[in-house]
Formats: sequence, C-alpha cells, structure tokens
Amino acid sequence: MSSRRLIASVVIGMALLAEPIALADPLPAEAVLAAAAKAGKPGKKNILVVFHASWCGWCRKLEAVLSAPAAKEILERHFERAGLTVLERGEKEALENAGAEELLASIAGKDAGLPFTAVFDRKSRRAIATSNTSGPGTNIGFPGRADELDHFVGMLRKGAPRMTAAEAETIRSAFPAAR
Repeated sequence: MSSRRLIASVVIGMALLAEPIALADPLPAEAVLAAAAKAGKPGKKNILVVFHASWCGWCRKLEAVLSAPAAKEILERHFERAGLTVLERGEKEALENAGAEELLASIAGKDAGLPFTAVFDRKSRRAIATSNTSGPGTNIGFPGRADELDHFVGMLRKGAPRMTAAEAETIRSAFPAAR
C-alpha cells in the first residue's frame, strides 16, 4: 500500500513539474513608479529610473556600474531605483512594462536610444533631470566621455541635493576611465 502511494506521489509530482511555469506579467510603469515612491517616502528619496531592454549591451554595462558595491551603497542612500523595460522585439515584447514607452516619450526619450536615465520626484512623479544633455536626441546613454559623465553625475546630484561631493566622486570613479 505504501509503495503505491509513493509511486502516485512521484507521478503527480513529475506531472506538476512538467507543467510550464507561468511567469507574472511585468508591472505597468505607473505601478513601478508608485512602489518606488512609496519605498522612498521614509527617506525622502527621489526615484532613479533606467529605461532598458534585454538586447541592450550598454544597458547591462550601466547596470553593472550602478550595482558595483561602492556606487550601489551611495545610490541606495539617496534614491529608490527602478528599471523599466522598453523597445523589446518579437517574443520579448512581453517583457515590457506597460506604459513605459509612453513615459519615455513624455520626457523626450522616445528616439533617444538606450539606456535612458531619469530622476523623478517621488511626490509628483515628474522628471527632475534626464540623461538628455540639451533636449530631445541628446541622450548620453552609457556615459563614456568626460562631458557625459559630468552630465550623469550632475543629474544625480540634482535629484539628490544631499549627495556630497565625495559621494559624487565615488560614483564617477565607478565608471571606466572617461575619454
């Protein structure tokens, strides 16, 4: 009797494992921003948003820099971070956050390229600063030149007025040497 139960349990377990696991749909952009705003409220932190895509190599490089221990510690002290997936192709379109492309377009990032970075006010959810240097089409993407890095760090400081010069320099030094 017990061997029959064991066999039945194994068969049922294997059948359950054979079922495809349904992945949850990505949250809409507004829900991502709302969650970040709520999480940032106690520390009065604004929201640092990186618009990215699975195919974007520069997006992965930026994420690696922002996740480096020294930079991450400072960013977590001053911001709630949020990533929004946009501009996916084919089967990967399901990875996109609904409303993220519209949000990107509303801050002059529609045709700017990726990664696109913006700091949003946690209360109004309006952009305080973006990775556009002087209007639409001037996105720095991954800051690789000294002027791009200056803009990126300036954008962070604008969104986090309590960030010290030393903290800004630590973030700057997390990037590969700017040309």
